[in-house]
Parts: sequence; C-alpha cells; structure tokens
Amino acid sequence: MKEARENKERCVLLFQDEGTFYRQPSQACLWAPLGRRQPYMRYSHRSNTRMRVIGYLNAVAGAVHAEDMSSVTVKRLARSVSGLPDLYPDADTIYLVWDNWPNHIHPTVQDALARHPRLKVVPLPTYASWLNPAEKLWRWTRQRVSHAHPWCDDFREFRGQVMAELNALSEGSEDLLQYVGLST
Repeated sequence: MKEARENKERCVLLFQDEGTFYRQPSQACLWAPLGRRQPYMRYSHRSNTRMRVIGYLNAVAGAVHAEDMSSVTVKRLARSVSGLPDLYPDADTIYLVWDNWPNHIHPTVQDALARHPRLKVVPLPTYASWLNPAEKLWRWTRQRVSHAHPWCDDFREFRGQVMAELNALSEGSEDLLQYVGLST
C-alpha cells in the first residue's frame, strides 16, 4: 500500500473479488413515512437468476474495473486477469490481492499470470474476507442498486443498473475509498 501511494504512476495495488447479484430484491428494512402506507417490494414469479461480476478495486485511486458474466469460470478469470496490464500501461508493477478461491490457483489462471510479469499476486489468508476491501464494494453496490430494486421482471435492466453503478466508479471515488476503509 505504501509503495502504491508513493508512486501512483509506476505501482498499482488492486483488490480483486467476485460478486453475485440476484434478480429478486433483497429483503431488509425499508424507510417510509409514518402511517398505514408501507413500502411495497415486488417479487418476480421467475426463478432467482443471478449475475456474477469480477471486480478490481484500485486501492489508491478508488477506481473500479468490473466485468459482468453469467458465471466466473477459470477461462474467463484468466482472460480478465490478462487484460489488467492494458488498463495500466505505465505501471511497472501491478499488485493483485485476492483470496484463496481454488480458481485463483488453477493452472490456466497461473499461466495467464506468468505471461504478464508485471502482475504480482498477494494472496490473502484463508477465510479472511474482512481483509479484502472489494467485499465492501459489493455491499456498496447492493445498498445502492439491488436492495428493494424494482427491476425483478426485467433482468437485463437490473444487470444494466448494477453495471452502471460499477462503471460510474471507473474513474475513482474518494467516497468509495472512505466507505471501504482505504482513504488516507
């Protein structure tokens, strides 16, 4: 973290994680004015379809890079990782911090990492999700988009709304850095 903050152009620190968002709106408290009229949350009669997102959170700039997919396979993860050097062409080192998901150590993903020597993996300890700020990125997105959302019958629109929220963070956000605990 210190190296990335001191030399922002040449060193990048990315936290990576996979997130899941569901068609059906989440159930939790909803705020409403006093009285008999309570908020109404619709549910679809369709199955609870999910979308999977691979996300990268830049620990210094607060920029988010996210890819939407139906499932995160080894090939898709390898392709995603291979695209990281293109996002940061001037960086000498790109630290990639991620958890111990078995797909991360799969030979296909390891081959993709080997083809890009600027990528350096920093594994997190097993069962230590609180150490990955990208987990809080998913909570941020759920609170802003998928909690009590109205798009349960239009899954394409829902996916678009989730990706719009993540893409809005592509240039960086000081508010997001503060939310995930990375602000200076």
